[in-house]
Amino acid sequence: MDIKYTSELPTEENIYDLYEDLDWNKFLQLNKERLLTAMKQSWYAIYAYHDDRLIGTGRIVSDGIINAYFCGLGVHPDYRNKGIGSEITRQLAERCQKENLHLQFFCEEGLVPYYEKMNFKVFAVGMRGE
Repeated sequence: MDIKYTSELPTEENIYDLYEDLDWNKFLQLNKERLLTAMKQSWYAIYAYHDDRLIGTGRIVSDGIINAYFCGLGVHPDYRNKGIGSEITRQLAERCQKENLHLQFFCEEGLVPYYEKMNFKVFAVGMRGE
């Protein structure tokens, strides 16, 4: 399977469809325009395509100087367990290392082993506002 990785911004339709397929919009409740704006305002993002279909994404929110926050890593359910999420993560981490940014992120507890295999370490407890 030939997967293309790019930092070029996807179309409104592509990113919206992926977020719908991931069931993320049930929580986020964003329209197509606002979702694309979030992508535009990211410091850096990677998008994975199979043919012309957006099948994965991950992005960095950062001040560009000290800290970088990894968020929005998602791979379409039909394309999981094929190394796509790992490749997106690798490319994002590599970009942060190149810019000397301290990469941090939150993940669900069940995903800790996945990220530990890529040499990430648990270091904090996350909190969120209600």
